[in-house]
Amino acid sequence: MQNNVYTVVVADLASKAKDIGDNCACMKVRRTARTLSRLYDEHLRPLGLQTSQLTVLVAVARFGDGGAPFGRLADAIGMDRSTLTRNLLPLERDGLLRVARDPDDARQRVVLLTRDGARMIERAYPLWQRAQEEVADSMGVRATAELAANLERAFDALPGGREKSGRAP
Repeated sequence: MQNNVYTVVVADLASKAKDIGDNCACMKVRRTARTLSRLYDEHLRPLGLQTSQLTVLVAVARFGDGGAPFGRLADAIGMDRSTLTRNLLPLERDGLLRVARDPDDARQRVVLLTRDGARMIERAYPLWQRAQEEVADSMGVRATAELAANLERAFDALPGGREKSGRAP
């Protein structure tokens, strides 16, 4: 009798695992994100830059000369503040970013792009373009554009997405 119960439980577990594996949007997005990150990282490797670092540099640059208020930056890139702090350290150490007190509120921090950070974005741009082209060559231009648009729509629609970050600059 115990063997039959175990067999039913295992069969039910296999069915649930298959359903999750086949249909979970989160798992599919994370798997694809890891694959894309490896591709972009490979292209950026000559600069000693990772995609996650370029993401932060670009986000700060999009806030403009006044810099990115720390909390708004974290929200704009969908990252919690402690993870953002860890990700800023090597960029600040390498002179690509500077973290300062907000001139309007000394209790707040603002992240500023340095000249070297701006130069790094300029140097990364052609490498990023090649990565973009590789993705488009692999998936097709239309599918690549649709993927980007669908991900943006998901970010807009999901709780904790756009309504938390506001319109990212």
